[in-house]
Amino acid sequence: MTYTLITDTPALADFCNTDARVLALDTEFIRTRTFFAKPGLYQLFDGQQTVLIDPVIVPDLSPLWQLLQDPARICVLHAGGEDLELLQHQSGGLPAHIHDTQLAAAFLGIGAQIGFAPLVENLLDVHLDKAHSRTDWLARPLSSAQLNYAADDVIYLLPVYEQLMERLSNKGLMAWFEQECERVVKRRSESVDPQFAYLDMKNAWTLDRQALAILQQLCQWRLTEARSRDLAVNFVVKEAHLFRVAERAPLTLADLNRLDLDPMEIRRHGETLLKLVQVALASPQSWPEPVQRLIDFPDYKAELKRIKGLIDVAGEQAEIPSDVIASKRLIHQYLSWKWRLEENKDMTPILLQGWRGELLAGQL
Repeated sequence: MTYTLITDTPALADFCNTDARVLALDTEFIRTRTFFAKPGLYQLFDGQQTVLIDPVIVPDLSPLWQLLQDPARICVLHAGGEDLELLQHQSGGLPAHIHDTQLAAAFLGIGAQIGFAPLVENLLDVHLDKAHSRTDWLARPLSSAQLNYAADDVIYLLPVYEQLMERLSNKGLMAWFEQECERVVKRRSESVDPQFAYLDMKNAWTLDRQALAILQQLCQWRLTEARSRDLAVNFVVKEAHLFRVAERAPLTLADLNRLDLDPMEIRRHGETLLKLVQVALASPQSWPEPVQRLIDFPDYKAELKRIKGLIDVAGEQAEIPSDVIASKRLIHQYLSWKWRLEENKDMTPILLQGWRGELLAGQL
């Protein structure tokens, strides 16, 4: 099947007049030192036309954003989490209606995290060449082989999607699948609150309240800095170095130099790091409570085993793999809520919401 490479806004606007209700969508991007991904190509297939849109060259992508955000359209992605992050950052919004074929395959027991090429081979008996998966998508010109590779990702996505939707419909799982797609999109639209970024740090549970207060200040500053400068967080200050500062609470540049940080980090941010330490130390009344680990609770192992057992039974009855119903992360979220450890203690855990709440009603 042929494709059209779009390099100007009038050609983009012309394609975006499509009346197709379902659009296969993929993106190619680069993210190395940056906080946000840099788009290299947008691929779409509407059942008739395959287009590759060059965001490096096209000056105005607003027709594309209007098309994707039209509530009348279904945008089909495979493992679309990073694609959604890219689209939100570039357009300021998300597609109105998403169906994810990796998620559909998981519901059907084909594979929890199956890649696109294995899924195409499983359903269509077509072998995709993934030799160009590590292409520099910002380099120009792109070769015909690279463009063919990018086009294949949407050309085969639509027939894969149609097969999966038929199977989901036959099993009566469409409503649950759509709820889960909506949840995934909503989750991608929620950014981390810098105030709580320290909770994602490894070994934060080992720190006392003073060190946690310093770590909270440091992580909040680093995430804000990374976003504003579009720089990967570890290219601001490395995680291990922030942790060392939190543990040692340096008060002078001499103290800081003894912590074996990168000299460039100290040169650029040393004074800021010291000020943040002082801010944390000045307000002991607001120091966070120690981080509590679920595995340290006496009932943790028994509760984890009990809940996994309930989920296994529910999965067998509904003919859904148990790992689709609940990952370990979702079970932990439920236990954190149950044992009143969540920051937002009034938020109903995902295991008690929507189709999962319906499936597990009364059991948890």
